[in-house]
Amino acid sequence: MLKRLLKSDAGVRAAGALAGAIVRLINATTRWERVADPAAAALLAGDQPVIGAFWHNRLMLISAVWPKGKPIAMVQSEHGDSRILGIAVSEYITRPIWGSSRRNPMAALKGMLRALQDGLSVGITPDGPRGPRMRCRPGLIHAAKRSGVPIVPGAWSVSRRSVARSWDRFIIAWPFGRGVIVLGAPIHVPADADDVGLEASRRQVEDALNAVAADADRRMGHVPIEPAPERKAGS
Repeated sequence: MLKRLLKSDAGVRAAGALAGAIVRLINATTRWERVADPAAAALLAGDQPVIGAFWHNRLMLISAVWPKGKPIAMVQSEHGDSRILGIAVSEYITRPIWGSSRRNPMAALKGMLRALQDGLSVGITPDGPRGPRMRCRPGLIHAAKRSGVPIVPGAWSVSRRSVARSWDRFIIAWPFGRGVIVLGAPIHVPADADDVGLEASRRQVEDALNAVAADADRRMGHVPIEPAPERKAGS
């Protein structure tokens, strides 16, 4: 019955509203610390758009990472879980971008480029919607190359949490604890990058995201969540 309910529009809206209330409670009752690379902090405080990159397992409190009042377009898949999370943080999202790296990558790329051209920042989970966990897909790299907009890697962690046994090891935060937000140095993808250069940038973003995620987890006393094993070439 629950699965049928969550497949309906009414069920998704209700679940999203409940999730949104939980997210607001956790944000309000968590004692947050912010650890930011100075260049990243300056970009987020300014008016120019950036591409904010976060791993899928940290979607729950993505609103804590993003500065209030800074417009953002968020890449979302039409999968039920993503729709629920989108509703939960809808008050922080200026424009949804429908598409994903797996099902509709061109729609996601075009949506990102349109948003950036319109002066909106873009938020994306480059391992979503189905992984591999903490492995960067190339969509945001192409968007950064074509737009000239820098990528800012971000992560959060909290002292009180559970980790789901899902493909992404989704982090479920609990209220009344401590939290940390970690922002890494901006990454610029050269406009003339060839295939080798694009892969180097993709790897740089992946390594940076894993570094800020591990840093956030260690600061909260947790063993860092490990990425999925790398796929072999041709697999």
